[in-house]
Amino acid sequence: MPVEIIQTKRLFQQVYEQLAHLIAEGEFPLGERLPAERDLARQLGVSRATVREAMIALEISGLVEVRVGAGVFVVRDRPLAQGPSEDPGEDLGLGPFEILEARRTIECAVAAFAAQQIQDSDIAELETALEVMAEEHRTGFKSEEGDRAFHLGIARATRNSALVRTVEALWDLKYRAPMWAKLHERVRASLLRPALLDDHREILEALRRRDPEAARAAMDAHLVQVAEDLLRISEAEFAGEVCDVDQQRGRRAVGR
Repeated sequence: MPVEIIQTKRLFQQVYEQLAHLIAEGEFPLGERLPAERDLARQLGVSRATVREAMIALEISGLVEVRVGAGVFVVRDRPLAQGPSEDPGEDLGLGPFEILEARRTIECAVAAFAAQQIQDSDIAELETALEVMAEEHRTGFKSEEGDRAFHLGIARATRNSALVRTVEALWDLKYRAPMWAKLHERVRASLLRPALLDDHREILEALRRRDPEAARAAMDAHLVQVAEDLLRISEAEFAGEVCDVDQQRGRRAVGR
């Protein structure tokens, strides 16, 4: 028997393939609505983020259609051709929550290290990036240059070129990932801007105080909140509701 290469498939890809198989076998017929994401997550024993990534993969592959306010419906029983690979994970790129997990692991440590190395010139650079972010918000959020510059500025403050390249690579992965782009189509990312500006101000204040643990905690809270906001807003989009992230954050803060 010929030896086969052992492949470790990502979790969202395993969920995607299981659902795609069920669609192909007629368990979810054409025109039928898929179960709610919360139910699928519970049945499959995975997180809602993993199910959301699998749903995005199903949408990109043409198997399902998201109907705002109604749900996710099966529209094909075989995926559209996406690229030269037979592995849907390769053609669809990294999952958006997968990228966020990597950023959380690395950028929290980078923020703590930066707090020990940061100089006044770095603080000024981060303040400029925040001003760019604020302007992007006022003009309709047509780019993420201010956000990217802020996070890369923190990495540069470590005076460690390897860390700068690592953070830069993570941001470049995001821009090359079709699943990330599809998620942002669903959630109208501009709704996130006011809350994210406050997050970045808290990170900057911790860095200004040269407090490593506060910088780590502020970065962690920010990236965790980004993931939660993306899930919440996209879920509201599917249900045809309006989700005010800043208002919800305010209510949670009052309840603490």
